[in-house]
This record gives sequence, structure tokens and C-alpha cells, in this order.
Amino acid sequence: MDELVISHRSALARWGEKDLAQRLGGPCEPPADWSLASDRAIDEAALRRARVEATPERPLHVLVSDQLRRVRSARVVSHVWSGPLPDSALYRLAPGVLICSPAFCLQQLCAGAPVSQAVSAAMEVCGGYALSARARHGFHERPPLETPAGLRERFAHEHTYGARRAREALELAVSGSRSPMETVVLLFFTLPVEMGGCGLPVPQVNVRLEIPDDLSAALGKPYLVVDLCWPDQRIILEYDSYTWHLTPRAFDGTQSRNEGLRDEGWMVRSVTAGILSDDGLRRLLAGRVMRRFGRALPEGSEFDLRQRQLVRELLDVRGA
Repeated sequence: MDELVISHRSALARWGEKDLAQRLGGPCEPPADWSLASDRAIDEAALRRARVEATPERPLHVLVSDQLRRVRSARVVSHVWSGPLPDSALYRLAPGVLICSPAFCLQQLCAGAPVSQAVSAAMEVCGGYALSARARHGFHERPPLETPAGLRERFAHEHTYGARRAREALELAVSGSRSPMETVVLLFFTLPVEMGGCGLPVPQVNVRLEIPDDLSAALGKPYLVVDLCWPDQRIILEYDSYTWHLTPRAFDGTQSRNEGLRDEGWMVRSVTAGILSDDGLRRLLAGRVMRRFGRALPEGSEFDLRQRQLVRELLDVRGA
């Protein structure tokens, strides 16, 4: 009987479940038959046991061993993997259902992807969030699945499809991001200028800041945690979601916090997806941050186009 192998985004989202790795134990040996023969071969009972779904609204990504086994279905997206599977590639999720490891998922997502999106996928695997269509805001929190150092070691001598792009991505990836937009903002400011980024040093991520007593009393907090911070330049970048500021109280709290930090000499800038998508607003924000470093971005339409493309690629990942 064919085994169903859940892969790509479907598998990575499933790894967001708490303590899944501990419950599954170690990786399993690949079975002789590990790919679907047809849409009709899907065992609905096995899917229920594995707590996964295959619907037109949320199609299931699966791995197949050759082109002849590709599934033509609105509820299944099949990906061909005809070569040998990497070591420790599969786990047993349920009888008849296997799931690709987080590292193998990263390799799959890196294969054929732009470098920016490969880095974003690496930061998701090494970060504290999982993209999920089921989640209210498109993601939910979870502990990191891997570390950049561990993945670099894992891919150092791997030569199967996608491994080279994974190595490239891991050279630029940073651990510690807690949301997709934190990843977008961080990569926009740190990816090389040749890619459309700002080329700045890696900031501290989700760092704790001690604050004066009067600000602590006003906010009712002994300290603050900020998204991205360059202490030497006294720069703080905060991703502001429109969702979090639906009430006057939330808006007032953010304004008081930011004004208190500015009184302490910090440059505090809020970043939204809209700001990054708007050429003028993006250029203004980047220029102010760059000046604190004594740097400037290239001028001209060619760089603007490159940066616009980078932002588009990074924002596209959020809806993956």
C-alpha cells in the first residue's frame, strides 16, 4: 500500500503543533512505496488520524517519487522528488502517513525559490512562529524547530535538490523572529544592497530594554521588549499591525511607550506592510535609519526597482 508523504508548507505548518517532535520520536526509514498513485488513493481515515486535511481551500502538499505518480486534484498539490531522500528526512505521523522533517521542508521550500524567500523560510524554521492558514493572523507561536548553526551543519555536505540554496539562505538567516512581519522588516534592513536590502548589521531581536521608573509606572511594566534594536545607534524598529491598534487604549499605549523611549534618546520607527510597499514612504524610512549608521542607499530607478521586488518577494511569503 502506498504511503502518503506530507511535504512543503503542509508539513511545516503541522510541525507547529506543540511537542510534535517529542511525540513522534526519531525519524523513520523510508518505506519501499512512499508516494500516492492517485487522488483516490488518499485514505481519509488516515488523514483524520494524522489530523491533516486535503480540501480545495487548503490543498495538501505531498511528495511523490516520479512524474507518473503526480496527482491531478484541486485538493492535493504533488511535488516530484525522484532522487535519494536525505538522511533523517521522514517521520511517522500516523499509520499510512509520513511527514517530512523541518530541515527537509526547508530544503523543499528553498529549491527554486528566490534567495530572499529561502532566507525567510529558514527564519521561520529557526523562529518562534509557524505560518498557518487556520490561524487568526496567519501564523501562531511555537518554539523554534531548528537553529541556524544546526542547519548549516546539516546541509554542509548535502548535495540533493535545494541544498545549495538552503546553504545560501542560512548564511543570511537570523534566529529569534517571532512573527512573519518581524522577519520581513529584519530582512529588508539587513539583506545585501545587491539584493535590494539596506545591508545593515544584524540587529538584536526581541530584546529586553530597561526603562526609567516614571515610564515604567506610566506603562505598568518594569521593562519593554522591542522587535528590532541597534543599541549603539539607539535605533528601535517596531512592526505595527493595523490589527493591534483597533482601540484608543492600544493606540495611546503605543504612543506613550514610543514617546518615553524618544525622551531617552532612542529613534523609534514604526514599520507597516503599507510603508514598505510605498516607494516614497519606504525610501523615507530607510533613509532615516541609514543616516544613523552614516550610510546612504544607492539612488536611481534601478535600485528602487530592485528594492520593490525584494519587498514583494518578502511580503508574498506571509500568504504562503
